[in-house]
Amino acid sequence: MEPKAVVRADAVFEAALGLALVIGAAGGGIAFPHPVGRAVAAIVGTLLVAVGALLWRVRIGLAPLAAANLATASAAVAWLAAATGFSTSAAALTGAAVAGLVALAAAELALIRA
Repeated sequence: MEPKAVVRADAVFEAALGLALVIGAAGGGIAFPHPVGRAVAAIVGTLLVAVGALLWRVRIGLAPLAAANLATASAAVAWLAAATGFSTSAAALTGAAVAGLVALAAAELALIRA
């Protein structure tokens, strides 16, 4: 796989995750632990859509992107383990985000080593 294709996949993932947060927050279908309410989820979702657009257009190295994905995945796992108050859909979305971030980081790191 080409590095550009992996970065584009990362961009699409970020934008899709952002849209899921915005839609979930707007519909009230997700609930994260306090202090992350619907407004914060919508703001973070909007920022993720912007990150996706930025990744699509701007050249970024695979190493920093992989590091950011792994750091975010680690923080999400710690949050899931430590906090209470996740709705089922919020926990599932967070778990799916972790899985996607780890998969993307693995692909990015594999390309660095190739």
